Amino acid sequence: MYIKRDVPLWLMAMFAWKSVLIYLILSGTVWSLYHFLGWTFLAIPFLPVGMVGTAVAFYVGFKNNSAYDRLWEARRIWGSITNFSRTWATWVNTWSGSWHKKEQDPEVLAYKKELIYRQIAWINTLRIRLRNTPIFEDEYFQQGAQFKATEKHRLDLEEDLKSVFCFLTREGEIAQIKTARHHGNFLLQQQSRTLVEMKQKGFLTEFEHSDLEKMVLESYNQQGACERIKSFPLPRQYATFSTIFVKIFIFLLPFGIIKEAEDIGSTWLMIPFSVLISWIFYTMEQIGDSSENPFENSINDVPMSAICRNIEIDLREMLGEKDFPAKIAAKDGILM
Repeated sequence: MYIKRDVPLWLMAMFAWKSVLIYLILSGTVWSLYHFLGWTFLAIPFLPVGMVGTAVAFYVGFKNNSAYDRLWEARRIWGSITNFSRTWATWVNTWSGSWHKKEQDPEVLAYKKELIYRQIAWINTLRIRLRNTPIFEDEYFQQGAQFKATEKHRLDLEEDLKSVFCFLTREGEIAQIKTARHHGNFLLQQQSRTLVEMKQKGFLTEFEHSDLEKMVLESYNQQGACERIKSFPLPRQYATFSTIFVKIFIFLLPFGIIKEAEDIGSTWLMIPFSVLISWIFYTMEQIGDSSENPFENSINDVPMSAICRNIEIDLREMLGEKDFPAKIAAKDGILM
């Protein structure tokens, strides 16, 4: 996620320089043919071009609203994950063994650490799963400017997983999770099994066990909500035709502007105005494209790495630990 107040020129240029160059060549070619060769038949009335532009603006606006809704929903989901992770740690800390006044029993303390550490492992495996499963198997899509801007910020998948496994304290659990197809499901199932053990040993009452199991259910719900956004991209009939309509309008624009420019006595003015208007429509289109998939390692990603680190710090502090890593800072204005 880009977090600076203003977008620098180098970042805008990364997204737009190729397209601006194409628009400059297009408008310059139309002007040259009209001005030097006298091909006046190239000029078309601006009214139909303006009507096309108005229709395209409405269509692109709808697409951008839909893309923003997806991005904002993804951020809300991770806000919910933060809140219930803190609640989980609070309940585990305060309820475990309290019924028999065994809060400081070594076995109870081990259970507390196991449950809270496994929650940290779960949020990180969810992050890794969302980021490392591309929504489109499309090399062109994966090499877009929004992905190139974050290329140096990404972590190696294998190393990232190793850092998560260190939060699994139960013997044999690391070997088990390595063979699991879905790491998140495995960890939540382990949480439920541990809660059953604690209830059977009298470290949790029936009501406490029931409420903590509901938190496991909430974890499944939030995981499913993330996977729904991840596995169901913005329908292509909206995204693809929006791009096509913008390109049609941009192509027609120089032919519609050149006569208007001639009426004010300077046909060459059609070049800068055509490029400017084309860039505006192109940028509106790109904003939607770069926002519609919020878990894709792009510059507009939900900052899951930073959120996971903040949750880790909060939960380990609740355990009474003092030695935990620092918060993740933004690099070049990009927070991952």
